[in-house]
Amino acid sequence: MTSPVTLVVRYREGDRAATEETLRRLVRKQGALLVTLGVLLGALVLAPLIGAATAPEGIDAGFVLGAIVLLAAPVALLVLGVRQLRRRPHLPETAVTITPSTVEFPAIDRPSAWVPRKRAEVWPRQGASAQIIAASGMQAARVMVTGQHEGKRRQRNIAIGSIDVDPQVIVDALQSP
Repeated sequence: MTSPVTLVVRYREGDRAATEETLRRLVRKQGALLVTLGVLLGALVLAPLIGAATAPEGIDAGFVLGAIVLLAAPVALLVLGVRQLRRRPHLPETAVTITPSTVEFPAIDRPSAWVPRKRAEVWPRQGASAQIIAASGMQAARVMVTGQHEGKRRQRNIAIGSIDVDPQVIVDALQSP
């Protein structure tokens, strides 16, 4: 029997702010490193191209095409680095909302420009379950919520140390008879 009450699991404000600050530092570091790598790789590629372009034989179409191909990687790294420096990732206020008929997850920004953000998802509550996973190695203790979404089996993890409710409450809310 499902509970008629809506459960809103929020991130604790202090933990949320600390995580956001860590994400901002990480994003800045990644952006600076991408820009630096783009400049170094560009200089490394550009120096021989300048030397070859000043050769007495002249420049042909193959050389121009090769130069464009070789300079594409440094330019791409520079563009990604600048995009990364402009990003401002943040955590949503809620981790999960469990209603009588659905399980709702907010969209989550990721710290990397290479990986898209996790989209917001709404799963049917029927068939959704949760279990507490103990800490192991580098992974913190978490609640793993599994369910069906768009015809596929999905799972989302919620760190136990950053939420404002006891994890057993989430497990109990999703238990079915």
